[in-house]
This record gives sequence, structure tokens and C-alpha cells, in this order.
Amino acid sequence: MSFPWSSVGSHARELLRLALPTVVMRSGALVMLMVDILMLGHASSRELAFYSLAQGPLTTLLLTSLGLILGTLVVTSQLFGAGYDARCGGVWRRSLPYSLAIGFAVSLLCCVGPAPFRWMGQDEALSLGAAEVLRVVGFGVPGYLGYLASAYFLEGLKRPWPGTWLMLFGNLLNVVLNAWWIPEHGAVGAGWATTTSRWFLCLAAAAWVWGMRDHDRFRVRHHGLRDRVGWALQRRLGYAAGMSIGVEAFAFSSLNVMAGWFGAASLAAYAIGINLLGVIFMVALGVGSATSVRVGYAVGRGDPRDAEVAGWTGLGLDVLLSLPVVVLFLLWPRAFAAVYTADSEVLALATVLVGWIALVLPFDGAQAVMSNALRGRGETWAPMVLQSGAYLAVMMPLAWWLSTRQGMGAPGLFAAIAAGSVVSAVALSARFRYLAVRGYTKAETTVDAGLRDDAR
Repeated sequence: MSFPWSSVGSHARELLRLALPTVVMRSGALVMLMVDILMLGHASSRELAFYSLAQGPLTTLLLTSLGLILGTLVVTSQLFGAGYDARCGGVWRRSLPYSLAIGFAVSLLCCVGPAPFRWMGQDEALSLGAAEVLRVVGFGVPGYLGYLASAYFLEGLKRPWPGTWLMLFGNLLNVVLNAWWIPEHGAVGAGWATTTSRWFLCLAAAAWVWGMRDHDRFRVRHHGLRDRVGWALQRRLGYAAGMSIGVEAFAFSSLNVMAGWFGAASLAAYAIGINLLGVIFMVALGVGSATSVRVGYAVGRGDPRDAEVAGWTGLGLDVLLSLPVVVLFLLWPRAFAAVYTADSEVLALATVLVGWIALVLPFDGAQAVMSNALRGRGETWAPMVLQSGAYLAVMMPLAWWLSTRQGMGAPGLFAAIAAGSVVSAVALSARFRYLAVRGYTKAETTVDAGLRDDAR
């Protein structure tokens, strides 16, 4: 059977329409953190140290929690694609309290005090300051996860703009509160600004969903039949995605520790490289999220062939979008590194890393898109196993060997990231193709089976 090229254009246009607001929304959380760091840096380097140290454990917990609720997006898009609009509201009603419960559990973990920071070898003053910041910022985690539950639901209905506009307004609110509270309260003030902004996002997004003009179409305010199969899939997807993202966050945190073995300049250059990679990665994350919606929508319609086309179109679009950045990084690596630092030693190292990032970008984006494409098909554990294997079994040991045994230092870490991303991208793409060749679709076992089971 020939590849249906005629549908590629329509998928590409729809992916771009969905991806643009998604990129802005996903970047919003990173921008909020960057604003906090910039405003604290101008206020006090000591307060900035408190805030930065607290972000280590918080980031791992937050990313893992984000993965746990990712099933909201997939199940909503599948139901919407299958034409079961009245079932979609149930996904949101289950996801919102579930997300808040996970967030409050994380908040409790953030109240452990300074002991973990002491175990990491930090001095007493830094440990006490970071612990207080972590406690304050932890109060905002339920709000952020609650916001994502509503935003994922809207994305699954192919309505990404409400969550995007709210995120932009939330960032503006964070800037205003930072200007008000940082001068007097320092890092704790920045923490309260972020926490307040996140709870605003949660309440505003929930109100938006509740007040949709066509809320009755999706039964947002009504308790309908129980969708036990859909709820089970929603949780399973979350468990797998949470573990996958958590493992990835742990692996990259380990590389951060390795970078510190080679001195302060190496650690600073690595931090610059990771931040630059993270900013560009938001594009791949947006395309991946849009791809998940398009694949899930096709699966819900019972059209596995179109689901395959949607997946490959998402991959091709991400590669095309990354190529101009790759060229710019290869031609002017020093110019990009100089945005972050004027220190000659750090600048020299960071310039080398920008060149490595150019190699990493296409494959890192590809693995993000294909993992989302698999989840859009209803895959649960396969993306987690393949990604975890690539980062734990390939990237981490190779990073140690290249950076220490081969004497490459920080560039060796990015060489390992490139290798891990290649393995992950190839494995995930092979799995996606295997499912397509086998004619595999989860639509029968997730949507239709759930409806029949509930009707009995």
C-alpha cells in the first residue's frame, strides 16, 4: 500500500496550528523560572543561590508529576476523535482532583526541611535557605498540576489557545509579584510569587472549562456513565509517562553532577548548554504534544493508517523546524554562548557545547515526538522502557566513560546525550512502525470496549 502523501499537508497544517500555542504554553513554565532567576540575580546572588538549589529536587518531582497526568490529553483526544463528545467531560472531572491530589503529595515532600541539602554536601546556611524556598514553591505544585489537567483537556479537544493565553497572563502576574515581594523577601518572595501565579492558573483554567459555551456537549458539569476502561488507561499512561520523565530527569541530573567534577567553569558551561537545549526543546515538545492529539484523534476514529501518517508527519515537521537552528548553531556557536556569559573560560567551553547541541537537537526532538505518537496510539509502557533504556543504559555510562576515561570533560557529556537521543529516537520510531505494520490500534480496547463495558 502506497504512502498517502495527500493527507500529509493537512496533518502538517493542523500540527502547526496546534503546536504553536502548545509551544508557548509549555515554554511558559520555563519562562517563569527564568524570570525568577533574572530578577533574583539582580537583587542578591545569595538569594539566587537559595532559589537555584531548591529547583533541583523540585524539578524532578514536578516533571514526574506532570507525566502522571499526561493520560488526560491522550484519552480526551481519542474520545473526541471517536465522536464520544459526551464522554470527554468525565476525563476532566477525573483528572482535576487526581492532579490536585498528586500535587498535595509533592507539597508534603517539599516540606522535609534542610536535611536533603545537607546530605548533598551544602553548608548550613544554604541548606536552610533552600529548604524554606522549596517549602514555599511546593505549595504551588498542586495549582500547576491542576492547571495542566484543564489545559491538557482543552488540547485534547483541539482548543490549545485558552491555556496559552492564561499562561501568558500568569507570567505577567509573576513579574508583578516578583517586583513587589523580592526586594523585601528575596528568594522566598519569588517563591510566593510563583506559587500565587500557579494557583491563579489552576482556578482560571478550571473556570474556563466549566464556563465553555458548549459545556453541555461534553457534559463537563454532569456525571455520566462511568468509563472504567478509559480511566484505567488514563492512569496507566500517566504511570508510564511519569516514570519515563522521572528517569530522564534523574539521568540529566546525574550528568550535572558529573559536570561538577571538572570544576566551576565546566559546571557553568554545562548549565548554559542544558538551558539552551531546553529552550529549543520546547518546540519539539509542542510538536510532540500536537502529534499525540492528531494520532489519538485518528485512533479514536478507528483509522490506524491515518494515525501512522500523523506520527510520521509530526516527526518530519520537527526535523524541518530544527534544521535552521542546527545551521545557526554550527555557524555562530560563540555568539549564542556569549548571550549567557562574558567569562572567557566558560565562554570557550560553552562554545564547544553549542556545536554538540546542534548534533543533539534533531534526535532529541525526534524521540520526544515519537514517544508522544506512541502514547497517542494508547501505548503505555513501551515508550517508558525504550527511553529509560536509552538514557540509563546508554547515555549515563557513556557520559562517564567519555568525560573521565577519555578526558573529554563537559563535551563528552553532550556527546553521550547525542548517543542516547539517537538510540531513543531509532527505538521509538521502530516501535511505531512495527505497530503500523501489524495493523495495531488501541481504539477498540480503550474507547469502544469501555463504552460496551459500561453499558452492560
